[in-house]
Amino acid sequence: MTRDDLARYIQNEGHRVEMAPLQEGGDAVELLFRSRGYVFSVSVREGDPPRFEIATAYEIPPWARERAQNALALQETAKDIGDVRFLLASNGKNFVVTLVVEKAPLHEFQRDFWVSVARVREAGVAALERILNHSESRAAANKFITSLTRGN
Repeated sequence: MTRDDLARYIQNEGHRVEMAPLQEGGDAVELLFRSRGYVFSVSVREGDPPRFEIATAYEIPPWARERAQNALALQETAKDIGDVRFLLASNGKNFVVTLVVEKAPLHEFQRDFWVSVARVREAGVAALERILNHSESRAAANKFITSLTRGN
């Protein structure tokens, strides 16, 4: 099965892989592995051709958790990058970045696997950076406005 072959491939690259079904009795599983400090999920849906989704989550620092602003930052990042999706999660405490690979046989997916993992990681870092920059800019603007209103 595709999922078993992909799990072996990731394990042969030196990563421990955990496999969990995404739905009972279904053809979709999630492979979890750790790389460069992040936990990645690869969802595999069997089929011809199979469908793959690579995802990881990023925590948003408490001081930067403004849902509307962060949703906008994620939309801007997705627009700039183009082939990834972002989703705010856990009541705005985290976001998930996902890359979907469709219509690719396993051998093609494996050939570009680590490039795809890197794209997910880089997209997440870019989004987090944008969120933090927006938050810092807003905090600086608020501080400036407060000092003006107080006459400082």
